[in-house]
Amino acid sequence: MELNTSRSKKNCKLAPNLPLPIILKKDGSICKIKGTFNGISVSVDQLENMKNIVAMGYYGKGIFSRNYPLFSVDKVSILRNRQYERRVKLSNKKAVHPQKVISVPDSDDEYDSYFTNLKPNYQIDRSGINEIVCLSLEEAFFLSNLDILEIYKESSLINLDELWKAFAECDPHFTINYAVYTYFKTKNWVVKPGIKFGGDFLLYERGPPFCHASYVVILDILNKDMERNMELSRRSVDNMSLLYLNRLCETTGKELMICQVILNQWPIPDHDSIRDIVIKEILINREHTKK
Repeated sequence: MELNTSRSKKNCKLAPNLPLPIILKKDGSICKIKGTFNGISVSVDQLENMKNIVAMGYYGKGIFSRNYPLFSVDKVSILRNRQYERRVKLSNKKAVHPQKVISVPDSDDEYDSYFTNLKPNYQIDRSGINEIVCLSLEEAFFLSNLDILEIYKESSLINLDELWKAFAECDPHFTINYAVYTYFKTKNWVVKPGIKFGGDFLLYERGPPFCHASYVVILDILNKDMERNMELSRRSVDNMSLLYLNRLCETTGKELMICQVILNQWPIPDHDSIRDIVIKEILINREHTKK
């Protein structure tokens, strides 16, 4: 597949970094990052680890940030009143690091009157809630397989085989998702969830801070006889559905890609078995969606 020229984002002040894994310790060894599996995703909460895992490959998503997480403890957060009130209920008077925040009224009024009567207030947040980075199951297993990420559950380290089973039980689509995720990672794409644009994945050339996604990817699951597996397929790929989704992609400056996943066996027993999965790329345009 030829690489399309991605649209750069304006006013990006971040400098690109080398992707993981790289040598981070003085003795020449790779620094291990600790993550915690909460039954849904894998969270990373140590400050330096969060910075490395986001800046070096753009893995994960900050729970407070919209795009690139802000890790500075000196930055004052701006919260809606309803957000601050929730934190008050969680307040701990013995909080080690209470933080200053600015609370502003909820934006339930009309646009003009809201800003005319805006009265921010300085408050002290004692909830102890801080920015953490959450990794998708595919990102977490990929980094674990590279021996970068060590994942714990209830203080116990989980090995790769146990992790594969735990993630597959958590999400029935994990094994297929991981096969596709790994496929595009080997092609040097930055792969992120695509639910925002109605797809399974988004493909970025350099990463979300620097450019917009080039492709919206949807998965089409087939058996070895090239028959569609309706139980594993998550969406329709009929002409009208593709036409609607392709129009959305065109509007947002992206291309639509169908990723055909051809399974020789199901379920996929272990992570080594993804080598037997055949993956094909089909780019969609209006000619493909005409009846």
